[in-house]
Amino acid sequence: MAADPPDQRRCPDEKYGITDAVCRARLQRRFPKCKTCKWNDQSAPRAKPEAQVNLDDVFKSYDIRGLVDEQLSKPFAWKVGYGVASYLVKTLAPKERAKAAEQWIVVGHDMRPTSEGYARAVAEGIRAAGVGAAVIGEVETPAIYYTVGTLKALGGVQVTASHNPIAYNGFKITGPDCVPVGMGSGLEEVKKIFAKLTSTNILATAPLRQLDISSGYLLHVKKFAGAIRPMKIIVDGSNGMASKWVPSLLREYNLDAGWLNLDRAGRFKHEPNPLKEENLVELKEHVRASRAALGVCFDGDADRVGFVDENGETVPNDLITALLVPTFLRKERGATIVYDPRSSWALREEIEKYEGVPRRERVGHSHMKAALRETNAPFGGELSGHSYYRDNFYCDSAVITLLLVLAVLSEHPGEKFSDLVRPLRRYYSTGEVNFEVEDKKGMIKKIARRHARAKVDFLDGVTVEYKQWWFNLRPSNTEPLLRLTLEAKTAEMRDERFAALVEILGKPSKH
Repeated sequence: MAADPPDQRRCPDEKYGITDAVCRARLQRRFPKCKTCKWNDQSAPRAKPEAQVNLDDVFKSYDIRGLVDEQLSKPFAWKVGYGVASYLVKTLAPKERAKAAEQWIVVGHDMRPTSEGYARAVAEGIRAAGVGAAVIGEVETPAIYYTVGTLKALGGVQVTASHNPIAYNGFKITGPDCVPVGMGSGLEEVKKIFAKLTSTNILATAPLRQLDISSGYLLHVKKFAGAIRPMKIIVDGSNGMASKWVPSLLREYNLDAGWLNLDRAGRFKHEPNPLKEENLVELKEHVRASRAALGVCFDGDADRVGFVDENGETVPNDLITALLVPTFLRKERGATIVYDPRSSWALREEIEKYEGVPRRERVGHSHMKAALRETNAPFGGELSGHSYYRDNFYCDSAVITLLLVLAVLSEHPGEKFSDLVRPLRRYYSTGEVNFEVEDKKGMIKKIARRHARAKVDFLDGVTVEYKQWWFNLRPSNTEPLLRLTLEAKTAEMRDERFAALVEILGKPSKH
């Protein structure tokens, strides 16, 4: 009999290897041998009682996120479900509130070893609060938005830590009409309800539904695609949720697809974050070696995507937004396109070129989605790789973005990806660079005073514009960091202006 591969998982003291699925199931059920197993990615301390967890550390600006077993646990997840349901019921009109059990909150989860168990606990907490739980299983985060939107549900909870390492997990929450629940839009109320809970022994009385949304969801995203011609592409699933539906979806378009990191057994070959260049190394090598038309890298929960061209060169996400602008403005001339303050001048210029209305908005999905709703914008994009679509319930979707990029390439069969992007690369950017600064507000004021003769605004941090160059300096919501993005008309000017700001801000941080 052939020996097991050296990287196959095996429980301590057991003779034969086990599959990733069996290993994952044992992790979820806290199999005794998992405690000492080298494959156990959850080797963190035992969970603290919820009273000992600093809620300010896990209730973030846009979601709830923390370390598995050290900060998060199944009782914690139960309280999240109870808190979300209790808060959302309070938003209902009195007549609807009296019939809370007829409402539904959608629950899904990603592929992390603890996610399925946490999702079950969330559903039980929701039901204990008197609201029905509609469970849709292991799905990408955009599937939550689709289900909430089509069911006209009260809200949704996705158990995921997105691009964070496997030792983390978390909860993304949405309300009626897929409106985000974050700090300032309800998450602070969920936190208050959570903090007051003293027991998880409340009987779950509301109904439970199991839903299979796969066929409806795939039909929905395909509506955005248009005509896609056969071409060679490489897709890196980042060991995340993109591997569930993307392979079968792309086969429908007769694409010659090469696949990387599709296994979603609960460990990452590289950090599932397409914004970091080190996570694109393998993808770029395969694109060049196979002479593919492009490469695609998803994040862990498949709500963000990054692209590289046929030469293996990264295409920044603001230029992806610019590339897609004509798709929307040719159909809807005069429409608004939303983007964040870190985006290239080229994006604004493309919107104006196609007779659209540029709308700059604060960084963050809650701000972007609100701006789309306010202006009825068909499309918006962030430098982070989130792209938003009015006809996708004003929400982000990495799969829709991929299909739209493939459709644009298909419209230009004689041109390569780099040919289409080259006219958009007309400025020189630093990308987003972090600086460790304790007094973030004080530093932003200082920088603004130093550039008082320029065009200055404070939409998100401070944005300073000159005729030949500009920069945005914005504070991190969770860390003592300032994030700088600078762009200029020449590489020399970019480097000169960046060096001048470094003298004030200090050495860039690797964090």
